[in-house]
Amino acid sequence: MRRVVVLAVVVAALLPAAPAWGAPITLASDHGLARYDDLVRFRGTLATPNPQQVQLLRDGVVVGSTAASAGAFVFDLRARRAGRFVARSVLGDSAPVVLRVKPRLRSRMVGTRGIGHRILVVGRILPTRSGRLFLRFGARRAPARVGADGRFRIRVPSAWGPNITGRVTLRPSRGYVAVWRRVRVRLAYPSLRMGSHGASVLALKQRLSELHYALPGVDAGFGYHTYEAVLAFQKVQGLPRTGQAGPAEWRALWRASAPRPRVGAGDYLEVDKSRQVVLEVRAGKVERVIHASTGATGNTPVGTWHVYREVFGWDWVLYHPMYFLRGFAIHGYPEVPPWPASHGCVRIPLWIASSLRERWGYGSVVRVYA
Repeated sequence: MRRVVVLAVVVAALLPAAPAWGAPITLASDHGLARYDDLVRFRGTLATPNPQQVQLLRDGVVVGSTAASAGAFVFDLRARRAGRFVARSVLGDSAPVVLRVKPRLRSRMVGTRGIGHRILVVGRILPTRSGRLFLRFGARRAPARVGADGRFRIRVPSAWGPNITGRVTLRPSRGYVAVWRRVRVRLAYPSLRMGSHGASVLALKQRLSELHYALPGVDAGFGYHTYEAVLAFQKVQGLPRTGQAGPAEWRALWRASAPRPRVGAGDYLEVDKSRQVVLEVRAGKVERVIHASTGATGNTPVGTWHVYREVFGWDWVLYHPMYFLRGFAIHGYPEVPPWPASHGCVRIPLWIASSLRERWGYGSVVRVYA
């Protein structure tokens, strides 16, 4: 038995030494946070001076390889992606080193600097998949369309108004940090009137429609219906009743909200004699604001009434009338000036009289205010 033990010891002594698989390997970088494309140096050491091949891995993918010399090694890498880096050799893996990246963001404005015209914020974000990009203006935001090369474009919504100071902001993915660029939009106020046409007219009508002013459609032409909608807006805002849209109207358009009714509940037609408008109110909210003209002598009766009779088409000179007291009615008429001009009825434009009667008609509540 003693001879067997001695022989085993001698054989073990003659065999080559097994590699030290558990020997430590270290890794450190000169940046924890680097700007996109900056040069980052990774340094490391091995517990043995013997020559070793060392690989650098980012999130498990090999991104570099070098030979260690005298137990030390170096990697130089461009910071184009964030990740967890480790050094690997036959001795094992180092502890991970986390590298965060600050993306590169460039932006500029393109397009015609006029209300209603197409205005874009364009630029480039690198690396491409570093997060989600938005144009922010207060609580509102518009997303960017980012291509495979990192180039993006964002259309500035016309509803945000003519004066915008916002930011193109990156909501970063893990490993990246937020970046932003300031965006300032200053647009000229166009002067529009009957006969005007183009993108600015379309923007005007879109905004009037958003505020619930009655229009038969939204397009790029400024006709008589647009004139009447502008008149209704000017009446509600206390502006001169010109039917034209100039700087004062544009400033008011972006500040304004939809009109509020006198009574915050129920369904009814509200006739406002002081502002010369009719409001369609459903569930206490204004659905539509209509240009109107009441009695020239102020004789349109104030109070709460009900439609007791309606007529399809013409009734003498009244078009689709809805009678709410004796001979007083809300009706269409060929001429609806910006001031009180009727014999006591409530005139509204001919184009909306039929649909108004169809939406309301017999039994509807009419509230007339001084």
